[in-house]
Amino acid sequence: MPLFENYIIGDDNDIECWAPTYWIVQTFTPVISHKITDLRLLLYRQGVTALPGIVTVGIRATVGPVFYPTGPDLCVGYTDGDSLPTGPPYEWREIILGDGYDALIAGTEYAIVMRCLSSSMASQLSWRCDTTLATYPGGNICFSVDSGANWSEAGTTDWDFMFEEWGYQRPFTATVRTDPATEIT
Repeated sequence: MPLFENYIIGDDNDIECWAPTYWIVQTFTPVISHKITDLRLLLYRQGVTALPGIVTVGIRATVGPVFYPTGPDLCVGYTDGDSLPTGPPYEWREIILGDGYDALIAGTEYAIVMRCLSSSMASQLSWRCDTTLATYPGGNICFSVDSGANWSEAGTTDWDFMFEEWGYQRPFTATVRTDPATEIT
């Protein structure tokens, strides 16, 4: 399965996802149209007693000019936040996105939307990021404090979460011609 978009360098900080209302997002822009099937995100939980529960991660369309998430999840996956490590080394957690989404279009910005619907301020999940000098050109970090009703940029556009998005390139569509034979010898 091919790796498509990713940002895996400069891991120097984290941003927390907690409470049913505080959601965090990394946007990304595919270079190649493809089907997205799973993600790998660099995660941990904040301390031994932090139990964020089931973490929901979805892919959503975006709307510009800042490219905030919009509409329902195009595909969604889940992971058990309670089984994450409580600090370094952090875990690259694979999240399978159900049947995936077969229509990511090259040059279109999408959003990885993370929410911890059963967590609280005391049971935070942390997603590692680069807040010094991120260089991923196809997206940025944003967040919502009201369950996705409104969005804001996090810090500056120089911030990016650690992520990998995997899937399959769209199959080549062949055209078969059935012209009648014109020269038979």
